[in-house]
Amino acid sequence: MATDSTTIEDYVPLFKALSHPTRAQIIEFLLSGERCVCEMTGPLDLSQPLVSHHLGLLREAGMVNVRDEGARTYYSIDRERFDADLEGFVAYVEHLRATPRPALDPASACAPAVAERRKKSTD
Repeated sequence: MATDSTTIEDYVPLFKALSHPTRAQIIEFLLSGERCVCEMTGPLDLSQPLVSHHLGLLREAGMVNVRDEGARTYYSIDRERFDADLEGFVAYVEHLRATPRPALDPASACAPAVAERRKKSTD
């Protein structure tokens, strides 16, 4: 949930994790359930080291859970964290939209351009 102390920077790890096509594919793949790296390499057409690298970044971002079973490591979406981050970002954006902006300082270099843009939008 977004709070008054929340900033857009709080959501950088979420978007950084999702901003790379490979990590986005891995997230999409894991949304269907827990998987071992060896189960992802073929469908993602990626090498095991590359999949492991991106899973490590997703793990650092708190997006995935890890479970060891024998010689294999299984990954799954941390659904609680994932859902909370998404819901928090949406709540933050809604909060920003609902919060009135302070009046622009008339001495600001942008004041004339903003005033003109506002005038045009009311015409």
